[in-house]
Amino acid sequence: MLLLLQRRGRLTAAQLGAALEVSERTVLRDVEALSEAGVPVYTSRGAGGGIELLDGFETRLTGLTPDEAACLHLVGQPEVAHRLGLGAPTRRARHKLDAALPRVLAEQADALPGWFVHDPDPWTGHRIPHGELRRIVGCITAHRRVELDLGDDRRLLVEPLGLVLKAGGWHLAVADGSSARVVDLEGLRATRLTAQRFSPPAGVALAEVWADEVAGPSAG
Repeated sequence: MLLLLQRRGRLTAAQLGAALEVSERTVLRDVEALSEAGVPVYTSRGAGGGIELLDGFETRLTGLTPDEAACLHLVGQPEVAHRLGLGAPTRRARHKLDAALPRVLAEQADALPGWFVHDPDPWTGHRIPHGELRRIVGCITAHRRVELDLGDDRRLLVEPLGLVLKAGGWHLAVADGSSARVVDLEGLRATRLTAQRFSPPAGVALAEVWADEVAGPSAG
């Protein structure tokens, strides 16, 4: 909230709530808590009123946390970040990056959504439950085996290595001995987590695995 107020100036509780994805009541409660903590933030009522910081006050809360740093490359893809369960740290990283920019450059960055929108879902709608994608992300980062229910009684116990989003469709690279193969997640219905850990095969890079998949069997 402080970063937004510092960069944009006076904002209404509704505008802050929309930007932070919280209720106006939460915004006002946080403003009160910040004020009690000594932060010079105040509200003004009436037409043109809102919430703002005392002139000259600046917060230096621009350092990225480990979660925010891990999401840095998703800053320009908020919808994808949301589907992966990384919306909150990605949003915080964006606010901190904006706060570190000179105002004129931050305004130019803010102008991009006015003429470009990235919708990662196909026209037919996204059939994979977002919760299942987020569970898979957790298994990838923790190196845990996961069972995929792909419908039609197809169940696979896999060692997940990475996700690929291609033209609205999600694909999962999984270990296959010392190499990797790709599983199409289009028919994914559910996942079953396991406590089984695995070690990813050495020297396997997701970009290379996907390039081989795109090239097809004739590429060799």
